[in-house]
Amino acid sequence: MMIDPEALFHTEDHVDLRAVRARTLLVTLTSFVDAGQAQQLIDRHLLDVFAHHKLGSFDVDELIDYRGQRPVLIFDADKFVEYQQPSMELHHMVDESSVPFLLLRGVEPDLRWEKLIRSIHWVIGQTSVERVVIVGAIPMPVPHTRPVTLTKHASKPDLIPGNQPLFSRMATGGAFPSLLEFRLGEAGVDVIGLTAHVPHYLAQSEFPDAAIALINAFSQATGHTIATTDLAIRAGITRAAIANEVENSEEASGLVHALEEQFDSFTEQVAATPPLTASHEDLPTGDDIAAEAEAFLRAQRDEGLE
Repeated sequence: MMIDPEALFHTEDHVDLRAVRARTLLVTLTSFVDAGQAQQLIDRHLLDVFAHHKLGSFDVDELIDYRGQRPVLIFDADKFVEYQQPSMELHHMVDESSVPFLLLRGVEPDLRWEKLIRSIHWVIGQTSVERVVIVGAIPMPVPHTRPVTLTKHASKPDLIPGNQPLFSRMATGGAFPSLLEFRLGEAGVDVIGLTAHVPHYLAQSEFPDAAIALINAFSQATGHTIATTDLAIRAGITRAAIANEVENSEEASGLVHALEEQFDSFTEQVAATPPLTASHEDLPTGDDIAAEAEAFLRAQRDEGLE
């Protein structure tokens, strides 16, 4: 059995990675934020609906700063009864058309980013993966009443044909999935990044519509067949609950209406603008987004809105 030269990935006893074949690797490792719990929802959905088995895991003791992102311990009356250990696992899955793919799920590492990337690259080589798709979600000033939009990025433009970027060149804080996409692209691997835009006022809650949008985009980019019926039912229930909350709050209703007008205006502007020439000045800056999100979440806490 081949051994990871970085000594971070450990296969299950029965697994020989050289015998594993999958054309796609889906990465749902969390970043600095998993807005709408989109990545968690995708993980649970895939593990629930598809046949799968665990191929191995990465050594989180080498990768996690436990004081930085403290794991959960359950205390019951007079003793600790459960430890929710962080994990980073690789699963082999089979989609509805009996086509295999791999799922890398778990927490964002705090330490040894470059070493971990080399280890993941080694796993890709062992399993003959042809394409890596990294999915995530971020809070944005968008309303829940409109279709979920995505930011698409890739190591080569032809991997995302017809893409119309929303943002021009800018500096952004680093996250492991972003560096993984960059480094794998440098190494000649085909990588696609898909980032869902979640209403900032729902960033801490489940928002299944974002998970559905990411799964559909993943299917479109790779040809894998993944039904989202269960998530769609969950999304309908969630939307009904949000609508009820908004209807009973004048402030929330006003915010959603303002976001709807902004969204519709921007969508019309983009539709009327030739590709790749959208005016960057009309887009919200990172500071604008953060300020609006913080103001709304502060109002939520103050007024007891869920």
